[in-house]
Amino acid sequence: MIGEINFPGQHDDEQVILFLRRHWFIFFLHLFTILIAVFGLIFIFFFFNLTSDNFSETEYYNLLIFAESLGTLFIWNLFFILWIDYYLDAWIVTNERIININQKGFFNREISELKLTKIQDVTSEIVGVIPTLLKYGNIQVQTAAEIEQFTFYQIPNPNEVKNMIVELQEKELRHDEIEFRKTIRGED
Repeated sequence: MIGEINFPGQHDDEQVILFLRRHWFIFFLHLFTILIAVFGLIFIFFFFNLTSDNFSETEYYNLLIFAESLGTLFIWNLFFILWIDYYLDAWIVTNERIININQKGFFNREISELKLTKIQDVTSEIVGVIPTLLKYGNIQVQTAAEIEQFTFYQIPNPNEVKNMIVELQEKELRHDEIEFRKTIRGED
């Protein structure tokens, strides 16, 4: 169980069981790509300075500095977008529902929720050598709701999460069945 995590729209008796983000390795891969781009900018700068003895005195030097600055700005924005996408994409599993928070760019966020009683099937998949070694993968939750499939992308320990969702679903179905019986009998 997760300690004191609260979110807007949380019900009174609702408890957060899991708060999930993508596996850290996914962000590391994006960071590695950005580092390659940074080293590419550094290489270009030194290449032009080493090929000509007095390159800093030519009219092309200012153009190179401008292009390098523009490239740095582009890389910084790309890093920021990737960080926001990694950090703000989340899945919250509570004792009543699953909430999918999907951040798309800077100013677009999509939030979907699914009651545990609407779940029809839960599937986990780990594909590849690195995901198998680092234990991350995807989970697909088939539903009977308006959104037919919830997908948890590249989360840590997908098999454990799948088992926990199935257990929570069964517990919620038993609870709803007991409440339904009480309602039919007229008990309070």
